Amino acid sequence: MKPKIITYLDRERWNNFVAYSERNSILQSYEWGEFKSRFGWQPIRVALEDNGKIVAGISILKRQIPLIRHSLFYAPRGPIIDYGNRDLLHSMLDLLEEQADRHRAISLKIDPDVEENDLLALDNLRSLGFERALKQVQPRATFIVNIEGELDDLMGSFAEKTRYNIRLAEKKGVFVKEESSDKGIKEFYDLYLETAKRDQFLIHPLSYYQKIKEVIFRAGLGACFVAYFEGKPIGAVITFNFGGRLWYMYGASASAYRNVMPNHLLHWKIIKWAKARGLKEYDLWGIPVKPEEGHPLFGVYRFKKGFNGELKKYIGAYDFPYSPLFFHAFEHGVVWWQNLRSLATKGKFSDSLGE
Repeated sequence: MKPKIITYLDRERWNNFVAYSERNSILQSYEWGEFKSRFGWQPIRVALEDNGKIVAGISILKRQIPLIRHSLFYAPRGPIIDYGNRDLLHSMLDLLEEQADRHRAISLKIDPDVEENDLLALDNLRSLGFERALKQVQPRATFIVNIEGELDDLMGSFAEKTRYNIRLAEKKGVFVKEESSDKGIKEFYDLYLETAKRDQFLIHPLSYYQKIKEVIFRAGLGACFVAYFEGKPIGAVITFNFGGRLWYMYGASASAYRNVMPNHLLHWKIIKWAKARGLKEYDLWGIPVKPEEGHPLFGVYRFKKGFNGELKKYIGAYDFPYSPLFFHAFEHGVVWWQNLRSLATKGKFSDSLGE
């Protein structure tokens, strides 16, 4: 087994490995690391090769800790590896320890798409020293819609209320357009500001979404869709695509005109767009692990459930401490600060990623 540092010259080979692996994720793509580098993260990509073929790899985002000469490693939806192969996992950790020493990392955080009932993978991770993280970063549950079938069959598989609302939006004159331009990003962001204020969550500044257009959209890995009613933007979605999968990453809607059901039609048009480009799956992204009345995302769960996707629940975030005492003290401090920020902005300690 040979270690390999992935550079710009290897980007196509790296993307092919990630995109066509069982655990394909846009968040492990070369472009996602480039995008995050615009916002204070340093991408570090390492792989293990066997006879010139990549058999395992990880794209890490490194964040320098302010005021001290240490850093944090985070691999969103990584590594890309066979979690049932303990020896391979061990080899990857040995390789990463060299990088951790070089960058003075106190921990590595992962949140792979390993399903929560994969006991072998969990046993392997825990036996190698991984610990369940105190807080989640990426959603731990999702619906994934198989969009390979005929459009009529797909529509017929949706919940009756979902089908009704799609047809209602069309009847009322809602119009959906791919608008991956500066105009579309601005329309999305104005709606996102309204959505964040209404539903009490924090969002990035406009520049973040403009960089998505500049890096992700330009590479052909994403698009923005806007729903219009009487000439006004009333709903918008940003999607990412990589390999054969499409992701619903960000959604926004106006408080007015909700009675014309723009969001249902938006996702139906997005599915048709994805099918026309040969994509096979639509990952609807975040839903509650335990969807109960009163959960801040229960309405989101009910909406996404209507598209008849397969329910997936993942193990969530795990940490590998390189400096256990330092890391645990730091982690508890960060969680304390996050809880205070949540209390100040939303009047409660919990967040939407809570169980």
